[in-house]
Amino acid sequence: MLERILEHNRKFVQERKNAGKDKPISGHAHKDIMVFTCMDTRLIELLEPAMGFGRGDIKILKNAGNIIRNNCSDVIRSVAVGTVLMGLKEVYVVGHSDCGMRKQNVEDIKAKMAERGIPADAIEAIDIKEWFGLLQDETENVKDAVLKLKNSPYIPKDVKIHGLLIDPNSGEISVIA
Repeated sequence: MLERILEHNRKFVQERKNAGKDKPISGHAHKDIMVFTCMDTRLIELLEPAMGFGRGDIKILKNAGNIIRNNCSDVIRSVAVGTVLMGLKEVYVVGHSDCGMRKQNVEDIKAKMAERGIPADAIEAIDIKEWFGLLQDETENVKDAVLKLKNSPYIPKDVKIHGLLIDPNSGEISVIA
């Protein structure tokens, strides 16, 4: 697969050069916005256009289930970097319906971990539901993430934080929080 990726990339780069699309653009968000969403592949080439954004407009942060786990500060750290160091003024937490992190169960995950060679003591050392970030409800997950960001001492209080839910098929967006 790596060779196919590299071959495609060579053609892609040449096409961009030929079209004059290889000019540098800023690494900073043009619209002072960050979107925190799920890594679900159905959101690729759907979410940004559904929100009216293009390349370079916004910062995107993704993880499995767009969840902010307890005692895990990576998402809050990234949002703080964006808001404090880059001056982003708005954060949108965008969950989606039909999320795979809602469909998982602990026993299946344990079995899959063991099948993939994860040591039994490592499996037993973690709370699978918490560590993997399993969801009960996509809407409640968005509300929880919004609340955690609003209550974080590391996120400036003047940053607007919104919660949305997108349909991964139609692209329709609903306001949650």
